[in-house]
Amino acid sequence: MKIGVIGPEITANVIKRVSERELPDVQFVYRCSEFYEESAELADAYQKERDVDAILFTGPTNFAYARKRLTPTIPWSYLPHSRTAALQAFLEAIAVHSSNLKAISVDRYDPNLLQQVLEGVGIHGTAIFRAPYDFEEPGFEKKLLDFHRRCYQSGQVSACFTSMEHIMEPLRVEGIPCVRIYPAEEVVQEQVYHLQILNISARENQGKLAVIVIHFDYIFDEEEDLFIREWEKMKYQNEFKEQVYAAAQRMEAAVFGSGLDQFFIATSRNMLMNGFLKKYEHWKLLQFGQRSPAFRVWLGIGIGNTMLEAKSRAHMALNHSMADRPGSSYLAEDEHQATRLQAAGSEGSAEHSASYFARKIQVGIDTLEKIDRVLREYGDTVTSDELSERLGITPRSVNRILSRLEEEGCVTLVGKRSTGKGRPARVMRLTLPESLRREEDLSPRSRLGWPQT
Repeated sequence: MKIGVIGPEITANVIKRVSERELPDVQFVYRCSEFYEESAELADAYQKERDVDAILFTGPTNFAYARKRLTPTIPWSYLPHSRTAALQAFLEAIAVHSSNLKAISVDRYDPNLLQQVLEGVGIHGTAIFRAPYDFEEPGFEKKLLDFHRRCYQSGQVSACFTSMEHIMEPLRVEGIPCVRIYPAEEVVQEQVYHLQILNISARENQGKLAVIVIHFDYIFDEEEDLFIREWEKMKYQNEFKEQVYAAAQRMEAAVFGSGLDQFFIATSRNMLMNGFLKKYEHWKLLQFGQRSPAFRVWLGIGIGNTMLEAKSRAHMALNHSMADRPGSSYLAEDEHQATRLQAAGSEGSAEHSASYFARKIQVGIDTLEKIDRVLREYGDTVTSDELSERLGITPRSVNRILSRLEEEGCVTLVGKRSTGKGRPARVMRLTLPESLRREEDLSPRSRLGWPQT
């Protein structure tokens, strides 16, 4: 996909940085201008040349100038204001400009959003002065500049916040503390994926579109330290998010989040069948998301002639999954029936799943059973030497097994332990996939469904 970008060069550089690292399969072309009123002409040029599949504006301001000239021929979007970007700007104001944030001036940012961010970090009662000018007014940007200057010089505010480079620079030259709010990197990704969805919807692809909805849940109640508990939650969310985005990237699909516990992947039916189900991507996500009995994942897939129809059926399939059990996935191609999908290498039995996993990490089924028995008997937190002794195999063999388990997301480093000599030993938490246990035995201690001793 080829996306044309419109906006100031300094903001375009943020998109370049994100695209190089996170979006290698998307091609970007840039038409940069420091003057927002030129956005309409730049958008016109993209539309007339028809050389791009979509247009991305770097912010609401330059989009506002161009919106009257946009036509339905090319999908478009813009980078909205975000809490993450605002928080980064506030931290800069505190660290660099020593602002107490008791009173600030802003131009295009929503004061309610800023107030929520401030209160979220424990700063209450901030007075926010917002510029009362519309972008269509003559001399709009000069009025914004004068507004910030007046607010600071009169002693009303301790810092100014803007999303425009040529508002910030003159104020800083005058010694006025002004912070530029840049688009958050995750917002760039979300809007690119949104454009990919629009592009997929716009072109004919066997008359069928597909939506995959992934819902996950987690429990960290055993951890008494509130800070560590929240950190572990965030770590799990980010790790699972990376897996979802990587799966979407492998099949050239669009992905976006819904809250902190749900993701949507939008693609074509052909890519779903050949790039997701045939390659067992659904099973890999379920396996990674259920590395511990405290983690639960469900997956629903919907296929339809429109994105709305596919999404509706995906929700129906997800409801079937959640009514079944964690680790299950369902597919719906109509409004009346959802079909359960089997795990990779399985015929519905835990023995087949265990055999597949044993082959994948290149160990015998007996060794996998021993590992499970050791974890149930001694607990899931071990060092490599302890695991070697309990399994009765050499440290080299254990390290090779741990390396493969780590690749499958089954190993989490929880700390280090000094043995009195040499380097401290790594303390790891091992969690075999929840999907390996029997359907009829859902106790979290019975992962593989083997006879209990």
